[in-house]
Amino acid sequence: MAQAREILSESGTIMILTDPNGVVLHTEGDPATVDVARYIRLQTGANWHERACGTNAIGTALAVGGPVQVHAAEHFCAGIKPWTCAATVVRDPADGDVVAVLDVSGLWGAFSRHALALAVAAAGRIEERLAGRELAWRHRLLEAGLGRLTRMAPRGVLVFDRQGRLVQTDARAGHRLQALGFALDLKPDLRIGAFSLEDAPQAGEATLPAWLRPEWIEPVIEGGIGLGTLVVLPEPPRRGSSQRTPHAPATARASGGALGSFGHIIGHSAPFRQALEKARVLAARDVSVLLQGETGVGKEVFARAIHAGGPRQHGPFVALNCGGLPRDLLASELFGYVEGAFSGARRTGRIGRIEAAHGGTLFLDEIGEMPLELQPSLLRVLEDGKVYPLGENRPRMVDFRLVAASHRDLRAEVAAGHFRMDLFYRVAVTSLAIPALRERREDIPALVEQFSHDVARRHGMSVPRFESEVLHAFETYAWPGNVRELRNVVEGLMLMTAGETVTVADLPAEVAASIVVETPTHGAPGPMTVTGLDAVERDAIMAAILTYHGNLTQVARALHIAKSTLYLKMEKYELDHVLRTVRPIGREDGAAVGPGRGSASFETGPRPG
Repeated sequence: MAQAREILSESGTIMILTDPNGVVLHTEGDPATVDVARYIRLQTGANWHERACGTNAIGTALAVGGPVQVHAAEHFCAGIKPWTCAATVVRDPADGDVVAVLDVSGLWGAFSRHALALAVAAAGRIEERLAGRELAWRHRLLEAGLGRLTRMAPRGVLVFDRQGRLVQTDARAGHRLQALGFALDLKPDLRIGAFSLEDAPQAGEATLPAWLRPEWIEPVIEGGIGLGTLVVLPEPPRRGSSQRTPHAPATARASGGALGSFGHIIGHSAPFRQALEKARVLAARDVSVLLQGETGVGKEVFARAIHAGGPRQHGPFVALNCGGLPRDLLASELFGYVEGAFSGARRTGRIGRIEAAHGGTLFLDEIGEMPLELQPSLLRVLEDGKVYPLGENRPRMVDFRLVAASHRDLRAEVAAGHFRMDLFYRVAVTSLAIPALRERREDIPALVEQFSHDVARRHGMSVPRFESEVLHAFETYAWPGNVRELRNVVEGLMLMTAGETVTVADLPAEVAASIVVETPTHGAPGPMTVTGLDAVERDAIMAAILTYHGNLTQVARALHIAKSTLYLKMEKYELDHVLRTVRPIGREDGAAVGPGRGSASFETGPRPG
């Protein structure tokens, strides 16, 4: 089109580009003719489909699917009969769909038999450029997607491009699908609308087909740009293994949900269901959401579900953890940069996470860790919808939904001067508190079942049985690492347990220590009744005492408190009886005699503090 501006500048002719529906997108050419064309609405935004204005070059080219010339009185509408027009369609080289119409128009006095040839030649050049771009995208997709699988054992893999079209399969894909019970013809024209990264999927296309499970999907992203999608098929279930197929859900879930939907979040306890229902409501509102909760409670899982359940579900989900990154690196990750922006920058520049999230959701985890110097820049993006890559003076328009998360109390951070108040109110338009695992202990058995099936599917092993004593230990342990810690413990137990049953003897020391055996105390008063946070603190101290066999120096070090503080808390919770249940260790090993009420305490080694 830019070349047409020079070629047609004094010819009395203009070149027009429309979308597949005949709506004018752009006009170039002779300036005088461009002005005259506005009188007949031959301008940006006007619809020239045959249904709108009868026979004309643009609409008729769409109707016949090829080149056409309409001259003077051949037009249907009287107002455009003084014009002569030639147009042809532009097709997508990948599937042949019409993507645009290219039209050359002018007043009838400027008629030229070469106008149609110009339109056809220009459309051909556009199609060649589209084909070259498509080949480049596919090359990058195959290089990035299949390259990461070459070091793995052969498995069924399907590769889909940015439009959701099947590009490549490996030799095992067809056999894996058949073994999983799906008869699917893996032809190049197979298309999954939910995988489209460039077009907004039509109604009904966003749902995954019946044969596809969300956990098999892996997006291919390079340099912050989505290249396509991998579908990695699991190994079929072995004979003699659990009746449940490896990809079947372990608990009641919503079927047919998209990847990251609310139906895939496990939990039935009252506080968790309240948080989940609030998240469902917030998902439907296109506003910023602040997720608050301890480390490991599943804030990113909620963020993905909010994205999948919201109006931007067909756009990208881009995540960035703001903690642990130096200021300059975090700035380049967030805002991107252009060539030569700083020493060591890529020659081609790099798109930032903010721009990569255009049309979708940006998830900023641990936003409370963001340096104060960067917070005004993020606030400006949220206020104006414009991002300036490093080294760039011209803004780039962005439109995205922000979901932020933090384990810190951001209000307290604002009061302490560590977080900007104006950014806090922009980020926390709505907020959601996710309960810790110790606040929903009744969900632990369902989580253990799900995690064990996930591990079995991932490592190609059978699902072991967890003894009831193991589950009881899980329910009494404090879980400072929350759901993430539980998942890691389950995976470790399954990989390290030789038999088909996980027993108490297999538990890690810190979890096993949560099992308290009632022991006679020879008339000494029993443990006091405590609730709430006191109960959590008491359980943690008691577990540490059992773990370190009464060595209070190690107990204080593990709990990150002074030994004098430990004595006061043991007296507060009347934990003398716990020391009597552990085997006494000689003084030379650093043993401690329980402090009790009014008693003395002796230990070897330096005294903390």
